[in-house]
Amino acid sequence: MKVTLSWLKEYVDLDLTAEQIAEIFDLSGTEVDSVTKIGDEIKEVVVGEVKSISPHPQADRLSYCRVDLGEETRDIVCGAKNISVGDKVPVALEGTVLPNGQRIKKSKIRGLLSEGMICSGEELKLEEKSDGVMILPKTAPLGCSLSKALELEDWLFDLEITPNRPDCLGVIGLARELAAITGQKLKLPKARLREGAKMTKDKVEVEVVDSDLCPRYVARVIEGVRIAPSPYWLSSRLRSVDIRPVNNVVDVTNYVMMVTGQPLHAFDLKLLKGRKIIVRRAKDSEAIITIDHQRRFLTPEMLVIADEEHPVALAGIMGGFDSEISKSTQALLLESANFKPSNIMRTSRKLNLTSESSYRFEKGVDIGGTLFAANLAAQLIVQIAGGELLAQAIDLRSSLGRQRKIAFRVGRVNKILGTKLSASKVEKILNSLEIKTSKDSNKDKLMAKIPTFRVDLEREIDLIEEVARLHGLNNIVSRLPQSTSETRGANERQLDKVRLAELVLASGFSQAINYSFISQTDLDKLQLPEDHPWRQVVSLSNPISEEQSIMRPTLLPSLLGNIAYNLNRGETDLGLFELGKIFIPSLGKAPKEVEILAIAATGRANSWHWSGSDRLVDFFDLKGLMEFIAGQFNLEDLHFQVAQHPSFHPGITAEILAGNSVIGLVGQIHPAVQSAFQIKQAVVAMEILVDSFLAKKKPHRAIKEIPKFPFIDVDLAFVVSERVTQERLSNLISSVGGKLLENLNLFDVYRGPQVPSGTKSLAYRLRFRSSKRTLTESEVEKIKQRIIRKAEQELGAHLRT
Repeated sequence: MKVTLSWLKEYVDLDLTAEQIAEIFDLSGTEVDSVTKIGDEIKEVVVGEVKSISPHPQADRLSYCRVDLGEETRDIVCGAKNISVGDKVPVALEGTVLPNGQRIKKSKIRGLLSEGMICSGEELKLEEKSDGVMILPKTAPLGCSLSKALELEDWLFDLEITPNRPDCLGVIGLARELAAITGQKLKLPKARLREGAKMTKDKVEVEVVDSDLCPRYVARVIEGVRIAPSPYWLSSRLRSVDIRPVNNVVDVTNYVMMVTGQPLHAFDLKLLKGRKIIVRRAKDSEAIITIDHQRRFLTPEMLVIADEEHPVALAGIMGGFDSEISKSTQALLLESANFKPSNIMRTSRKLNLTSESSYRFEKGVDIGGTLFAANLAAQLIVQIAGGELLAQAIDLRSSLGRQRKIAFRVGRVNKILGTKLSASKVEKILNSLEIKTSKDSNKDKLMAKIPTFRVDLEREIDLIEEVARLHGLNNIVSRLPQSTSETRGANERQLDKVRLAELVLASGFSQAINYSFISQTDLDKLQLPEDHPWRQVVSLSNPISEEQSIMRPTLLPSLLGNIAYNLNRGETDLGLFELGKIFIPSLGKAPKEVEILAIAATGRANSWHWSGSDRLVDFFDLKGLMEFIAGQFNLEDLHFQVAQHPSFHPGITAEILAGNSVIGLVGQIHPAVQSAFQIKQAVVAMEILVDSFLAKKKPHRAIKEIPKFPFIDVDLAFVVSERVTQERLSNLISSVGGKLLENLNLFDVYRGPQVPSGTKSLAYRLRFRSSKRTLTESEVEKIKQRIIRKAEQELGAHLRT
């Protein structure tokens, strides 16, 4: 919500600086995003009066003007055709910098010296489009700064209005806050109407079919209007808060909306078929072309304003192109209505269409101010655009909002806030907010009557908050609450999660934090078949956007999106992880939440080095990281098993197991998945089930006695078919080696001309040792021969020579 200091001062007397007012807003709960001085960009432009105009001798389209600036006169070449002798105009002299960045210099134009520039409103960014130079009021003092002459020197507040305070989405609401805090009187505008003899009901008929979605609808008719650009005071006021002026009627509706917080809309009366307004739900597949020239298809839960034939507006959101105010409009119907917030919100989200109007209706507009806003707008339209206001507005209402009363205890205020406020002080605070109070039979209790514009006040605690705001949160002494409960720290699982994240951080990875929502298309990018478990998702009934419409069943899309984002910005060496939750549907219950540690890496495994030892990160980097983490948690019997997954590269994917339990998945991302995420370099990734992993941890590391007896190392290189996995061969060796095989290490994999095509060489180092005696060479040789025979028989392997 943007508002200027001068606008606030129209409704409350303020003898405070902009900084002081900003502090008041902040301390009372309305956050100030920024406070900006405006008008400075044209303060060097001055007011001049045209004394003479003569044709330029060398150019038919140019004039040579003598301009009086008060204490001096200047000769200026000008191409505008709309100036006359005696006009007051804005003049930029040598050295002036215009809002568009143009610096004015003296220059010769077709042989004549021009000592400045007579400016248009467009060049000064005071008008959207200009047909000539800007003609100033006759009362503008010569030589005066233009910003001062037009009263443009001001302060602009950009305020963050919380969703529960729709009353502050109008200047009057903000002024009411300031009046209550400063003790000043709120000066409300008054609608002084001069109605004609004709009756509104004789010119137009209004029918509210769906009053549950529209509890109040006010219509006024004005005939004989003249559509034209708005007067300067109105257009400049709208521009000051970044609203583009359109014409005098539309500008009045926007102005009154900014003043009161009540959106309004004006229809060209002659374009309403049957001169009738019907407020109803849309018909299935009904369409409307809105004023942004977009055709929008509607559904039956959407509320529309229609005439006898078709919709002419999306209720509370945007008007229709076929009935908008234009230069030919002579009679108009002015709408001021109240709509159900949840319906406006759903329609706005479904059509992906928002406006200043929908923004206010979504949060709740004061139903008691509907007629006042219509009358105020009608008065201004007649004043600015002329015409006759027809008598007696049509005001259809199913409800004016129940007059809410809330029982309120002064003692409760002091107990909650830790204050010692008297009943009279509390009453004074509430009354300053137009919340009327009356005494109850209980001396400590008050009855508070809530005005209709405060839709957020529903309970006693809400009123206590109002007292706290107005008394001043800075005036409430901070005290720690008394507690006799035992102080407890983080539990074991929480500490384990922290340690898990710290281990990955210590390994050189950066932590990512993503939303728990993803898009259905993210699952398509993962190349998942229709029956894949990850396709079973929790869908949101009212998503923020289509990109966040389901709860994530995996963390992979988020991390791959993070990698793509960084790659597009030149960061090619990446290691990211996320410790977060996935969501699994549970029939008739809340979704099951599962903690996941996901890790992804791409690019170089180490930075550039003089030794030239750079290599790209691969499957074994993440496998090694998993082994490191498992070691830190004393997890025993960690092993990896070849696996298939549609999102991972065939042959470079493995399940992570602890004993017989699958605790995760690691591998290289499938090229098709990388392409879908627009990633052009290899990515390896891993997901670990945190709870399953932690369930396998051991409280203490097993300590082994230092061996007393020597070991014997044996190297074996087997040539096997490509179909034989390293896992099968190593399991066979371990099985035959038995208890005497202390360690088995694969130290070489070879494919090439020295082995037959379709085969590979796997070289192992086997370490044998007994804990009870010294092994002999013959004992180890026997075991070695058994391993060779077993490998030949079961795997078709033979020793590489």
